[in-house]
Amino acid sequence: MTPARLLQLIHDPPPDSLVGHMTRADGRVMRTMPFVILINLAWVFFWPLIARQSFVRVILPTLLSVPVFVWLHLCTYYTAGGPARRLRYVASIVALCYLVSYFNLAALGYLIFSFFTAAFSLSMRNAFLWIAATISGYLLEVALLGNDTQTLLSVALPAVLLGISAVYTAYTTFQQVKLRRSTEEITRLATLAERERIGRDLHDLLGHTLSVVALKSELARKLIDRDLDAARAEIGEVERVARDALSQVRNAVSGIRSTAIAAELQAAISLLEAQGVKVRCETERVKLPHDRETALALSLREATTNIRRHAAASGVTIKLREDSGKVVMEVVDNGRGGRIVPGNGLNGMRERLGNFGGTLSLESVTDGGTRLFVSIPGAA
Repeated sequence: MTPARLLQLIHDPPPDSLVGHMTRADGRVMRTMPFVILINLAWVFFWPLIARQSFVRVILPTLLSVPVFVWLHLCTYYTAGGPARRLRYVASIVALCYLVSYFNLAALGYLIFSFFTAAFSLSMRNAFLWIAATISGYLLEVALLGNDTQTLLSVALPAVLLGISAVYTAYTTFQQVKLRRSTEEITRLATLAERERIGRDLHDLLGHTLSVVALKSELARKLIDRDLDAARAEIGEVERVARDALSQVRNAVSGIRSTAIAAELQAAISLLEAQGVKVRCETERVKLPHDRETALALSLREATTNIRRHAAASGVTIKLREDSGKVVMEVVDNGRGGRIVPGNGLNGMRERLGNFGGTLSLESVTDGGTRLFVSIPGAA
């Protein structure tokens, strides 16, 4: 791959590249991850520097190998063509490790880089076999170079542990992707079912009413030349039926728009626990008018979404109670916290609650995390 082509792929990763897959799953920040993890190259120089190895015989050959490794490493992450093409670069990294290990046993660091890319490019079984084979080859080389048993064990232990770690990381990542896809499919099916229910409700609600309107309108048209009073009566009946239908539609739409806080609370718990977040609830039964309950429930939904996307929290506490004629909700997470910049979601929550005299505050917790406080009057 030419330098110009590699730079082009770094700027615009192909969808079937490793970075392309990571970007779709975890956002654009993953595009720079292959550069960030290069900090682990310090591993390759740690032992030679600590052991005061010869610069010419050990450190210089290692330094000369670094540009080659970086090239192969970036090609592995940004090349198009799927796992088959990636594995060629992974195999090249393994070969580079074997070559540099003749001078510097810490070239095991190159091999560890290959573990993770291989684990994400192969099935779990094949990844285990690949990693086991490359470790065996490395240990055979270490033994053939005349190193003692202690040295052999000192390089075998981290190689095996990090190989297992690579496969486990890939496995958990794939499981999270499956879980995310399952959640999306459940949401899609639930939305489809809700649309079908709304369609049936509207059909049942309006079908008969519109049939009556059509029938009475036809009757009024026939009577208008023969019996004007009877025609007026039928037209008045059409007006009454239409107004009744309009009232029923408005009630139905209000029911569709309303969101119960209890249902939203269960949805928030399910969503957060599916992401591995431990949720603790301290909630009371509260009574609110439908429109205010909907505003409170939508605020909880927005808070849950923000925690899932941005907080990187492992625990969340949700409190709901009545206090002096108001309903109060607190959502506290133990995530990264920090400076909070209100976005459209928070501004929308504040505006929605403000329509009913409610308030919303958001602050960082002293020992880490974020606290959301919502208060809304219980009645008009």
